[in-house]
Amino acid sequence: MRYRALVILSAVMVALETTVIPYVSIGGIGPDIVGIFVALVSMLSGRQDGLLVAVVAGFMEDMSSGQFLGLFSVVRLVIAYLAGASYQKVFEEWVLVPIVIVFVTGLAGGCLHVFLLASFGVPFGSYRVALSTVIFQAAYSALLSPLVMSITCRVDAYVRRVSERRKSL
Repeated sequence: MRYRALVILSAVMVALETTVIPYVSIGGIGPDIVGIFVALVSMLSGRQDGLLVAVVAGFMEDMSSGQFLGLFSVVRLVIAYLAGASYQKVFEEWVLVPIVIVFVTGLAGGCLHVFLLASFGVPFGSYRVALSTVIFQAAYSALLSPLVMSITCRVDAYVRRVSERRKSL
């Protein structure tokens, strides 16, 4: 995908994460749309594109949260690196593989997020509750990953068609 489209999609995903996702949360736990997007871009386009999306989206999330600058960036970079390992080994037609990859990277990212917050001194009532929240969020994100993958693939195909038309002119 072209880098401009990736940056714009990253901004849209962060905007959705901060505005719409609180309204579709179940029991206060919503899907991690940005994490899904980072994992899918890394899986479909490679680590370089995934790391670009991770840096841009992580920075935007850090700026919108207003605390613990760099926390989201680190978590997103780990997700991009882990999901990028499956680049060119996964076919877009397989629905189960992206779901599993999003679930696994969601678990890894969520556990890293909890660990980093604990390292910064954020008190948790119970780590068991925090980890069950991470598992539920990873599962919720995995269930939404086919929808995000469909959108990402359609935008990628559109951007490729537009760039090929420009080259042919």
